[in-house]
Amino acid sequence: MSESGKRVILLSASPKVDQSWAVSEILAKRGEMQLKNEQIDATLINVRHAIMHHETLPAFENMQEADAIVLVFPLYFFCLPGMLTRFLQDFSTKEAKEKKDCAVFAIVNCGFPEPELNLEAMRVVEQFTLQTGRVFGGGVMIGCGGMFISTQKAPFMKQVMAELDSVFERVRRYTEDSSSIEAKIIATAPKFPRKLYFFAGNAGWKSTARKNHLTRKDLYRTPYRQE
Repeated sequence: MSESGKRVILLSASPKVDQSWAVSEILAKRGEMQLKNEQIDATLINVRHAIMHHETLPAFENMQEADAIVLVFPLYFFCLPGMLTRFLQDFSTKEAKEKKDCAVFAIVNCGFPEPELNLEAMRVVEQFTLQTGRVFGGGVMIGCGGMFISTQKAPFMKQVMAELDSVFERVRRYTEDSSSIEAKIIATAPKFPRKLYFFAGNAGWKSTARKNHLTRKDLYRTPYRQE
């Protein structure tokens, strides 16, 4: 990369212990691969790893110097994972000095078929962006996110992957011309039968339960319920 090159930070923020099964990690690596070239230094930072290994300060320094930041995360309780929320709060109080011409984009996926359920999380990212003196670049909201692991190349995923890649293309264009920013939020989901999606999801849930020596009855227990 040349000395005049731009810096893009991709934050992969799935709380999963095994990141090889984390959709956000897969999407962030795709972005890193597509963005990195002679003009762009694209760096992936795994938020969970940074927190667990006490490497948040170096991560914050990289974010502070970035020309663009891409947040990639799953929807948790209709918002950001608590781990990512704390990470961004710490950045905003310790390191987030305003940086001219820095944009923040977001890629958020949920397990629900309706991608619009990610909207509140997208609004939180926008608020974080404004509070830290950066520019919100929008992003993509993805439904049926769990399907990515095994169906990325399936025909019904073609449109979703195209929308995802369009966000990375917008990031690239922004690094070339900061005036090209457009806070566009896209909602997309695989063209897959809703009933079949839930059938497959329930089957997977029961299969995981069996692997952990749980019965079907255990899945419906309510240990904290008060009569």
